[in-house]
Amino acid sequence: MGCWQATYFQIWYIIKKKSMALNVNSAFNNFCDSSVNLQKSQVSQARRSREWLIGNIKLLADRKLIPPVFGDMTIKFGSFARSTKIRPLDDIDLMLCYRGCGGVYNIVEVNKTYTITFNSPVESFKGLCEDNVLNSRKIVENLKMQLANLSGYSQAEIHRNQEAVTLKLSSYPWNFDIVPCFVTTSDFYLIPDGNGNWKNTDPRIDNRRTTEVNQRHQGKVLQWIRIMKYWRALDGNPWKAFPSYVFEQMLLDITEQLDFNQSMSKLVESTLSKLPGAAAKPIMDPKNIQGNLNTVGADEYYRMVTYAENHAIIAKQAIFEEYCNNAQLKAINDWKEIFGSVFPFFS
Repeated sequence: MGCWQATYFQIWYIIKKKSMALNVNSAFNNFCDSSVNLQKSQVSQARRSREWLIGNIKLLADRKLIPPVFGDMTIKFGSFARSTKIRPLDDIDLMLCYRGCGGVYNIVEVNKTYTITFNSPVESFKGLCEDNVLNSRKIVENLKMQLANLSGYSQAEIHRNQEAVTLKLSSYPWNFDIVPCFVTTSDFYLIPDGNGNWKNTDPRIDNRRTTEVNQRHQGKVLQWIRIMKYWRALDGNPWKAFPSYVFEQMLLDITEQLDFNQSMSKLVESTLSKLPGAAAKPIMDPKNIQGNLNTVGADEYYRMVTYAENHAIIAKQAIFEEYCNNAQLKAINDWKEIFGSVFPFFS
């Protein structure tokens, strides 16, 4: 019984220690480690499971159950690839590149989508074309059917936008969203548009932009993005009107207005003050494909501004308590009001 009590106390002490902090700086560090950032062990597991999946997809292509794949065959994209993913780890994005096999792409001027056409029937795409025009919905359906037969995965289903296959794992909590694609001679990618045609994209631009901005600010941008994305995801936060990707692009837009040499508490306070102005401006797609990503209406914008301004006031008070009064307890309690009960207690 005594051993059990000691073990219980040790576990209680470890959990309690992680939820307490001596000052605001350590509180932010503990907050990131315990609530915001993905666990390192889970990231390693996820990467291994991604490579295992890639290997299984290659086997499907080798057995000619799906069309032949191109070169390196996969493009890793999304917040997991950019290291801006926050807890929980629920999905990992992957683009699967097929060989063109002589297909020719042409733009449809009416809606700016693309078609992929073959001069004659191609064995690799048998059953996936209509009058030698490759149907993207059939490509997605074929991929779903073959992935559903893989062992170790509980379910494969077509994503609601008809552009990807969502593959659910049996042993891990995350899913894979797999987008079939073709690389073009113009060095962009064609992915399903959800209606049978194709649309252009290039996630490498997103990956490159995030990396370059992070490097320009001494590697401090990624953690800041994750903290602000955690804030956006809080219950009742109207900033969820921005999809996570759009919110992230807006944050990258304002990095040059911020001082990344200051503490994280000051950086977050500055960010909260600048968000209303940032949300009033266009948020342009860095790939120059979708144009302005900012589609919030006036009522949504008003709620967002009110919420951010209220939190900015609390953050300014927290900064005053931390730096002018050295009142770490009061400052931490102010940050708890912003980030919720998971923000560490003062010890």
